[in-house]
Amino acid sequence: MKKILFVVVAVVAVFLLNSCKESPSDVAEKSMECLKNNDFQGYTDLLYFDAETLKNPEKVEQQKAAFRSLLEKSLKKKSDGKGEIKSYSVVSEENQDSVAVVKMAVVSTTDEKDTIDIKLRKDFNGDWKLDSKK
Repeated sequence: MKKILFVVVAVVAVFLLNSCKESPSDVAEKSMECLKNNDFQGYTDLLYFDAETLKNPEKVEQQKAAFRSLLEKSLKKKSDGKGEIKSYSVVSEENQDSVAVVKMAVVSTTDEKDTIDIKLRKDFNGDWKLDSKK
């Protein structure tokens, strides 16, 4: 009886731990909120880095800083006239094992509408992260 109870508790624990993980859509929405609020640090904290790169925290921070700088410059230019992000919503999510694509509908402050694809991949902990590679 104790063995059965142990197995049941273990299965429930695994289920609860997995259900707490963020979905690709959750991470995509979080990234859009960061962009909307000009939270470039928050955005770069959502980026995927492979296990080898993560072994060198200095390299990770350098890459994040470079990406933040690029992101900040491109968003602050607004040379395309589309304005800032007014709202966003998930249109769809395609998920295959360790990669996913979330389609987001985005409305700018100038009321222009666009649909973008946000690519994600699982890191070595099983967490979804933004895939910055093309």
